[in-house]
Amino acid sequence: MRRDAWSARALVAALLLMPGLAAAAVGRVVKVEGSAWRTPEGAERQALQSGVDIEQKDTLDVDAKSGVKLELNDGSVLMLSAGSQLVITEATFAGQERTSFSGYLKLGKVWAEVKKALSGSEAKFEVKTDRAVAGVRGTVLRVDAAPPVIVGALSPSTVVQVYTGVVQVVARVPKPKAAPDAGTKPGERVQVPGPHEVSVEEWEEIVRELQKNRQIEVGDKVGPVTKLDTKRVNDDFGAFVKRNGGLKKP
Repeated sequence: MRRDAWSARALVAALLLMPGLAAAAVGRVVKVEGSAWRTPEGAERQALQSGVDIEQKDTLDVDAKSGVKLELNDGSVLMLSAGSQLVITEATFAGQERTSFSGYLKLGKVWAEVKKALSGSEAKFEVKTDRAVAGVRGTVLRVDAAPPVIVGALSPSTVVQVYTGVVQVVARVPKPKAAPDAGTKPGERVQVPGPHEVSVEEWEEIVRELQKNRQIEVGDKVGPVTKLDTKRVNDDFGAFVKRNGGLKKP
């Protein structure tokens, strides 16, 4: 019996040590102001503290009046504002070199200083929201996803700001609706379909390229490219970014 029990424990230990079976860290927490949480896929949430590893498929939640600074394996830095929720949907690294990273910002604000990939590398770095995808190679940017008006609805807008480098923004906007049925009389009641999941066919993609010190807002329409909104740059989250080694000037 003892031999069987020992053998079982030894087998479990060996499996845990086998490469690829345990989740690998894709970065770590550098600083937490206030309180924040990490929820691994299929597991209970855990409090975030400095030094805690983060992994692919983690969901990161930041409480009110709080902020989090993360460093990825390649040296890229992410900061999350109060009230943010970020899902690390994809993160692969070859040693300290990034192969790919994609984060889905459900709501809140994320600031990123992306380490430039090696010359000739196809390494990607994307921040996605309901409304847009901001793709970069080596630059500094911020993405704000406004909270939905109704729980479960789409975020009403996304603002992408670029501080250095170039960012490609792929905006997702609803396709124009068809004109009303010509057979409908003025004032006649028309049945409107209830809430439903928006299909790919109901969206169209519009691509914009943002240069240094430019921003764009994406909602039901794609706004014009403008200069940085200094009020947004210098809000509470902007102050958190500056306190933690971010940009000194907008």
